[in-house]
Amino acid sequence: MRRAALAVAAVVAVAATGCTLSPPPDYADEPVPTSSPWADRQPPLSLRIPPPISDTPTEPATPTTSGPLPSDIAARMSAAQEVAAGRGANVSIALLDRTTGERFGTGDSEMIETASVAKLFIADALLHRDTPRSEDEDDLLRRMLEQSDDDAANILWSDLGDNAIVEDVAERYGLDSTRAPWDGNWWNTETTADDLVDWYTGLLDGRGGLDQTAVDTIVGHLKAASHTAADGYDQWFGIPDALADQPNGQIAVKQGWMCCIDGRWAHLSTAVVGPDERYVLVVAAREIVAYDDDPDNWEWDRDHGDEPYLVLPDTSVDSAVDDASAAHARTTMTEIVRVLFPENRIG
Repeated sequence: MRRAALAVAAVVAVAATGCTLSPPPDYADEPVPTSSPWADRQPPLSLRIPPPISDTPTEPATPTTSGPLPSDIAARMSAAQEVAAGRGANVSIALLDRTTGERFGTGDSEMIETASVAKLFIADALLHRDTPRSEDEDDLLRRMLEQSDDDAANILWSDLGDNAIVEDVAERYGLDSTRAPWDGNWWNTETTADDLVDWYTGLLDGRGGLDQTAVDTIVGHLKAASHTAADGYDQWFGIPDALADQPNGQIAVKQGWMCCIDGRWAHLSTAVVGPDERYVLVVAAREIVAYDDDPDNWEWDRDHGDEPYLVLPDTSVDSAVDDASAAHARTTMTEIVRVLFPENRIG
């Protein structure tokens, strides 16, 4: 997963043992940083990385009907915020029942970086175009949505107009809080959880201008999303991992992830869920980058003498497949969705 390299390292003291994590502040209205937020020494973050969630497949439930959202969903969202905070993250959640019109959210108006979720906008632009698609473009579309292939996204982003893609999609769907990337890189597109729900809803309802064939194409690719991304990253966190009992074919998901902005991982899990795509769910979390006390997680910089120097992941140059802080952040995303839906399904 790509992103602009906005933060690089944090100097920490060897003797410190850790600190209590608290929810990170809201950075929505702050300007893009021009220097590293980790320039000064900080106490090391000591965090026990929990074991990974079991990969043992769960036999899917068989019902194909669905019901209204739980009556206590607002309380569950508050509980999910607390779980996220306890793991060093803040969270944005937006949820819509398209049948009843019920809509719930927490932090859903806060600006978030889209990372690979911006590929939804690229796909929309390609399918909204008047000219027929080539076989190569169809293949790029498939790779971009199913495998979150960055190379495919780069080609289509350039061919379809770069920032103009986001500006056009935002206008067609009425996404008032969605902004084109400040640096022209698709992964730095900014939006809100609320706007992403509006995009999904407008796509499904046809309000964004795509015909039913185009809608079915996008949703079909999202339902065929692979467990592992093209770069080897585990993209089954959050919604698909937590809703293990959702019947087959009832989750169409697009994930996003990148590191690090303000010393934090960004992960997004977005999906339409249920028969007839009844529910739209968006979960996004920023989590403080933290490691345990394993010395393998520290590097040494001769310019800093005998002090350990924490090098933050940079997903613009490395996929961070084996990064411990990435694994912790993915688990956070799954736990958030499990708090929302402990039944392992919606409806």
